[in-house]
Amino acid sequence: MSGFSLLDILIWGVLAACAVKGFMKGLVREVCALLGVVAGAWAAFTYYGYVATALSGLIRLPRLVAIPISFVLIYAVLGLLFFFAGHLLTTIFKVMLLGWLNRFGGILFGLMQGAFLICIALAILINGPAPAKLKGYIQSSPTARAFCKAGIDMIDGWRGSKREENKVRRS
Repeated sequence: MSGFSLLDILIWGVLAACAVKGFMKGLVREVCALLGVVAGAWAAFTYYGYVATALSGLIRLPRLVAIPISFVLIYAVLGLLFFFAGHLLTTIFKVMLLGWLNRFGGILFGLMQGAFLICIALAILINGPAPAKLKGYIQSSPTARAFCKAGIDMIDGWRGSKREENKVRRS
């Protein structure tokens, strides 16, 4: 098959959009946003019970209401902290005349984010209950096949590391 298919164009369009987003935000804000999501999710999953208990006692909320509120509260507070840290660091970079480095790094980081999302999405589609026609499009596109293989390898790596972690815990 020669030329680009619609799927190829869509993949490259997503990558271009992620690169533009990275350029606009810069490396520092992109990394801070990612750290905010990861740290916020980790902290929310780890500490929502403690915060829910405190909220229940402090403002007399039923536990079933306090749990989701505490989860969202922890996630939002950490997300905002990283958001403001990203803006502060970006301003410092501009003052130090390193704005160009920040933007160039943002392009690279945006491309990596986009590639990661595409890899995982295609791997899930090819292995999941997607329509056969869609799986055929993925398999017939050289671009999609490459991203799909990378996504499958990533998922297999995560599963392998999880198995190793479980073996270590058992011994």
